[in-house]
Amino acid sequence: MPETVSLHSFCKAHGNLPKTSVRRWLNDHGYDTSAGLSPVAVTAAKAQFCPPAVPPAPAAGGLSIHGGNHCTTLAAPGFGGMTIDLGQFRDSSALVIDDPLAVAEQFLQTADLIQGALADDIAAREQRLQSTKQAQAKVAAKAQQLALEQRLYRLQTSQLDAATTEETTALADALAQLQSLGKPAADG
Repeated sequence: MPETVSLHSFCKAHGNLPKTSVRRWLNDHGYDTSAGLSPVAVTAAKAQFCPPAVPPAPAAGGLSIHGGNHCTTLAAPGFGGMTIDLGQFRDSSALVIDDPLAVAEQFLQTADLIQGALADDIAAREQRLQSTKQAQAKVAAKAQQLALEQRLYRLQTSQLDAATTEETTALADALAQLQSLGKPAADG
């Protein structure tokens, strides 16, 4: 299996390229970066982010000047190794962010996470509302059934109690009638 290179190593080795930009470009062009960069992805990234070096201009040292007719040849000044600070030509300074695209990408990722969390919370709250409505409807229906059952129970127990009382009274009357037929037992 071809050896992969980490995105961090690739970016560092090629002039501290912004990892987010390289990763996004590779992913947008169909290269998987989750397990590092394959040799094909490295070649594509180099072509996109590492332009080929421009060969140096030929040195002026190959030019020969022959003095004649009272001319004196001057040696060309050497500019090699010279450092020029462009700040000396400016009258102002600017406040900058080193990698604004990376910062923007971080912001967008964070905003996406927040938006996702907001949407998830709304969905959870809507689900809770639906569950609560269902529970309330079930409880209300059962409460109505219970109220009807209580009225029916009250009516039935009233009828049963009245019938039981009527039968008990009739039984007591029959027992009293039977008792009246006999003589009381003599004490003694």
